[in-house]
Amino acid sequence: MDHLGPGNVKHSNVITEGSATHVVTAILYGAQAFFVFDREFSTSESYQDIQGNLQAVIKKIPCISIEGQASLKMSEEEKSEANRFNCTFHGDFALKKNPVTFEDAIKVYADLPSMLEDNRDHAVPMNVWLYPLRNLDSAAAQLVRQINVSLVRRTQRILDGLDNTDIICQDMMKEDMAIKFPEIKAKLTKFRDLCLEYKLVFQKGLGNILPKIRGGGMEEELIEMLTSKERSPFQNDLMSAYLDDRAREINVVSSYLHIMKEVQVVYSSSELDGIVLDQANNYVVCFAFSSLRDKDDFELDLEKYLQEDFKGDSSLIPYDLNAAKKSAAEKWFRSGKVTAQTRQTIQLFLDFKESNKERENLAFCIASIPNKLITACSIHIYERGILLNSQYELPSKPGVPIIKSLEHDCVHLQIISSQLGVNSVASYQVLYQAKGTDTEWTEINTDAITNQVTIRRLLPYKEYRFSCRAVCKPGVSLCSDWTEYYRTSPCSPPGPPTEKCIDSQSIRVNWDIPTVIGVDVAVIGYVVEFRTNTMDEDNTLWHTTKTTTRDCTLEGLQANTSYSIRVSATCGEAGKSLPSPETMLTTIGVSDVIKRNQSTGANSEKFIKQSTRVVKDSLLIYRLNLEKKLVIKESFDQYTFGRKVEQGNNKVILLLGATGAGKTTLVNVMINAILGVKWEEGHRFKLIHEVTNRSQAESQTVIVTSYELYNQPGFQIPYSLTIIDTPGFGDTRGMAYDEQLTQMLKDFLCNPLGIDHIDAVCFVVQAALVRLSPSQRYIFDSILSIFGKDVAENILMLVTFADGKDIPVLEAIKAADLPCKKNKKGFPTHFKFSNAIVFENNVTESSSEDDDEDNDGDDKIDCPQQWRSTFKEIKKFFKALESIESKDLTLTKKVLEERELLKKTMTRLIPQITAGLSKLSEIKSLKACLENEQENMKLNESFETEIKVLMVKRSKLSEGFATNCKVCNFTCHTSCFLPNEDDIKSCAVMNKDGNCIVCPGKCSFSDHDREKAVLTYETKTEKKTIQELKDNFMKAYGKFMSTKDILDKLDVEFQLIEDALMNLIKQSSDCLKRLNEIALNPNSLSTMEYMEILIRTEEDQRTPGFEDRIVGLKKMKEESEILDKIARGEDILPKEKKFMKDKEERRQAVLKKSSPANVA
Repeated sequence: MDHLGPGNVKHSNVITEGSATHVVTAILYGAQAFFVFDREFSTSESYQDIQGNLQAVIKKIPCISIEGQASLKMSEEEKSEANRFNCTFHGDFALKKNPVTFEDAIKVYADLPSMLEDNRDHAVPMNVWLYPLRNLDSAAAQLVRQINVSLVRRTQRILDGLDNTDIICQDMMKEDMAIKFPEIKAKLTKFRDLCLEYKLVFQKGLGNILPKIRGGGMEEELIEMLTSKERSPFQNDLMSAYLDDRAREINVVSSYLHIMKEVQVVYSSSELDGIVLDQANNYVVCFAFSSLRDKDDFELDLEKYLQEDFKGDSSLIPYDLNAAKKSAAEKWFRSGKVTAQTRQTIQLFLDFKESNKERENLAFCIASIPNKLITACSIHIYERGILLNSQYELPSKPGVPIIKSLEHDCVHLQIISSQLGVNSVASYQVLYQAKGTDTEWTEINTDAITNQVTIRRLLPYKEYRFSCRAVCKPGVSLCSDWTEYYRTSPCSPPGPPTEKCIDSQSIRVNWDIPTVIGVDVAVIGYVVEFRTNTMDEDNTLWHTTKTTTRDCTLEGLQANTSYSIRVSATCGEAGKSLPSPETMLTTIGVSDVIKRNQSTGANSEKFIKQSTRVVKDSLLIYRLNLEKKLVIKESFDQYTFGRKVEQGNNKVILLLGATGAGKTTLVNVMINAILGVKWEEGHRFKLIHEVTNRSQAESQTVIVTSYELYNQPGFQIPYSLTIIDTPGFGDTRGMAYDEQLTQMLKDFLCNPLGIDHIDAVCFVVQAALVRLSPSQRYIFDSILSIFGKDVAENILMLVTFADGKDIPVLEAIKAADLPCKKNKKGFPTHFKFSNAIVFENNVTESSSEDDDEDNDGDDKIDCPQQWRSTFKEIKKFFKALESIESKDLTLTKKVLEERELLKKTMTRLIPQITAGLSKLSEIKSLKACLENEQENMKLNESFETEIKVLMVKRSKLSEGFATNCKVCNFTCHTSCFLPNEDDIKSCAVMNKDGNCIVCPGKCSFSDHDREKAVLTYETKTEKKTIQELKDNFMKAYGKFMSTKDILDKLDVEFQLIEDALMNLIKQSSDCLKRLNEIALNPNSLSTMEYMEILIRTEEDQRTPGFEDRIVGLKKMKEESEILDKIARGEDILPKEKKFMKDKEERRQAVLKKSSPANVA
């Protein structure tokens, strides 16, 4: 230190000038290195976890050995986490290659000491030792004072605040929202630049002030500078508040975009133009952020402050914090009102997008479109590249429609307008949906002028629900909530009441049935309402009356008074229709002439539209257009005319008669009366128009056909009518064909698709018949045998060709005592008609040969008496039909079922009876041979005798199987359709115990086989010696037997078979008696009559052995006659007593022989 002594100091001028206070006495050289680690992280990761992982890894870095082994003991998980960090190197010297990864940083860290040893040029001064010049020379300058610690800290806070602001700005500029929206990043960049500029100015001011203070200057200048800063716009709180605003703005925009995450976001005007100008988009709906580019007042204050500071005009006047706070409160992203409006706009935008997602040529996007006149956001609408509106109000979801009233085919409703975007609504669209069809709905466009809408073309008695949506230029709004299901009326209103008869105290009206009716709905009655016509109609009560017909008389009215009358149809549980239009009628005065039976008259021309012309002549003939029911493979046809409306008001008539009786023509006459055809009209109708090649001796109707005529406006009868037309009996095709027709009628009555009740069985007979021929009597018996006894009162006679007063056929029917409804005179209830008059020409023939339809020039013939009388009789018939009580066909079907059972029973019994009779004949023959054994043996030891033997014959079946008993050699079930895999125990002839109910022995199911063959019997005559007969008999029983034993056995067998035969015949007789109890004409036979039929059958067929079977049947018939006499309590002859006594003795003897003791 000698060179620092007095007189040895070089540059002594430094001491004298006072420009230095210390001298450097030592310098330490070295180098500093900083490693900055960073990594990106997602919002789902925890910031604290990442920071903790990094700190744990960095703490291990000093553990690297100084020998240069750059390795750390880390787990695989720690290594994986460390490799996710990036590294930035900051140092006092430059590296050949800067580290990028954590692994690179470790290697550089390990190599740093060797770099300084090998190249000392890399070293820089680290520490400097100073020595005060005052110690060397008292004339040297010295540090007069230290700077106040509080001022230092204030200065440090300001600098730290500026540094922190810079760091936060850089972080926020990297945010996703700042990148997507350049407006946000531009504001942050501008703010950061202003802060950096102020920092430089502040640091420059500190550089000038601090040396002065250390040299003894006053600290006031520094205090003034710091105070100015703390009161300036650059104060830390204001800068933090500004950054909070930018963070809030970013968060708000981010939250909005998250809500609209399914919508495309465009980040530039060119990208927006690409969507708007795309020719595929007729309309573009854009959600526009309008305030992202708005300048902040705080930024303007910062710029202004720096400009004034540069000019040296800055003063201690503090910055107005209240103004700053007020400005912050008015920002769009902090306003609660603006937030609510923005979210509402976003929801409308998303709802509109959802409701139009299936619409083509419509695009949606989000963009930033600055507009100082709009706060926060707005909806922009573009049409074909042109901006229509920058503040478009999208319509919101309308309210639930209000149902005002319902009719059978329409609904009147009121639309509740949208609460938002009403000015944009061009119209409304109503949607409706029927219950049970969740995937189908119908749209109806309405007029925007009114909110009252009528939805038409609905179906009656069907439930619908309704919704609506607003329609604007680019699309439609969301649909409103659905209404509840509302059901339309079950049918249309009936026709308006029409005057039929007016009196001074009563009015009689009628009306047409409803023209439209719902599915599975039927009209069961009507409600007629009436009230007086007064000035105050709203307060006048309606009086009601109910009826089941389309005719009603209102009684108890006031004379010479006007009444309003209306009618509604009731449909049971389905409810009732709306009232018909009102009709105003006035009762007449007491002194006036009574108006009666004023009818509006029939108008049959309306039915021409429902018909097809079949004859073109001066009298036009039309055939009604019928609809055939879908009946597959049935022996009958069914047709309908019109549509079913009224339930339970359907009359059914069955027309029967011989061929040529005029049934078909009579049906056509009826249809003209029903449709209201008048004589003077130039047309007639036909229900049946058959063009066949059959002669008049053959029936023109081929099969049973039903015609269901549903009541409709214009009908002259107050009910629906079903006419069943049957083929004629007794034509040239004989009795076999008549039996076939009877079977066709049975099939129709028993078929579920047929009818369930009947009102009248009408026999159509010609008036001129003097007596019933055997064939006609047969026809009546055949038909009557079908019905039960309860139908007798519903049998009517329709007499055709009744041109005169006398009707001989009625005497014939009365003489035959046929069961039917009779009048007071004992004659059958009848109605007489003249068929031909209906289709006779009603105009005089014109001389013109022209085929023109215009017959206006022809002269009409006055209505003949026959027409009037025929139509009067038809009206009389229809009125009587209305009062006749319907008969359920349950008993009739029971008769048919019993007859079918009888037929099956007879089919089963006849083979058994035949076989039994043949077996009796065989036993008799064998007994006769054995009884004459001794006599025949004396004549010739090898004497042969002829004996009749019952042989079983197998006949193959072409199809199906038969169930045969192996024990009885008997076919028990001829056509067995049991599947092969099923047990034979399931066959129809087996009872619940598994025993057969058909075969003679009632054998078990195990004794039966299913075979493709049936067993029949025939009697053959064989020649055998007596010894052969005995041997065969003993072989059958398996033991030796004497002639007497054989005869005893034969007696037992004979008696058993004879009893079985009597039992079989009794079963048939019992079935016939049951028919006699329930059938109208059962054709029942007694047991003797039945045996007589069997005897005649044997005589006609004359099969082998018939003589012996006839003898056996006559003997059983004689026995039955005696038993019947005993049953009736009649006295029997001595000869008959002896016969029964001998039979009983033989029975007892046989039973004694067959007892177990005698057999043993």
